[in-house]
Amino acid sequence: MNLLLTFDLEEYERAGEKGFDIGYKGGKIVQKLLERTDIPATFFVTASFFLKFPDFVKELSEDHEIAFHGFNHHDDYEVMPEDEAAKTLIKGKKLIEQGLSLNVEGFRAPRMRPPSYSVLKRVEFLYSSSLHPTYVPGRYNHMRAPRSPFLTEDVVEIPVSVAPVIRLPLSWVWFRQLGVVYARIVTKTIHNYLCIYFHPWEFVPLAGYGGFTHTRNTGAPLEHALENYLKWLSPQVTPMKMGEFAKEFIRKEK
Repeated sequence: MNLLLTFDLEEYERAGEKGFDIGYKGGKIVQKLLERTDIPATFFVTASFFLKFPDFVKELSEDHEIAFHGFNHHDDYEVMPEDEAAKTLIKGKKLIEQGLSLNVEGFRAPRMRPPSYSVLKRVEFLYSSSLHPTYVPGRYNHMRAPRSPFLTEDVVEIPVSVAPVIRLPLSWVWFRQLGVVYARIVTKTIHNYLCIYFHPWEFVPLAGYGGFTHTRNTGAPLEHALENYLKWLSPQVTPMKMGEFAKEFIRKEK
């Protein structure tokens, strides 16, 4: 089974002006964790974060895949007019591509609210990972959405992994709140591939910057929990960058 470990590299919006620094600090913690576990990851980076810390994103690109997370994290591409969404995404994508001298192939929408696949095709993304096929109160209800990758408008959608049938989520806040034992149980129900995501700002203690759900088990507790989980998981999976996985999926489809 392939492991697609991903991180949304962005500012922590609840912290205001300090949010970018918190995202950067957490990114450095994640970078060292990945070095210790020897796992390649995919970082979905906002253009606004890249403009603040281009050298750090360049450093990450030497070992990991850099994908796109929108121009600003507060952008809502689901409701934005399609022409405006396309222009904004093209501008941000080119900014990162030119700054890093590489092709950005993947996209994940902020808050999992993407534009249409026709817009993503227009912007020339190879793949998207903006579908979380579960129910999150106040955000989305994707309980009937596909759990496996699919191709539409020449864009591969790679859904975030959830348990079958009851669609228990596994990533970020659920991992933090419910712990490693829960994560292992859900993982054992997933058999095609494992795509999970976190935010680097979660790896910084966030007491004082939000409610209980947002701050509980942030910082060192999450770092230690994820490292333990990855050490348990590593013998069972083959880590893969998302762009490589998308290309392999296209080859098999053809």
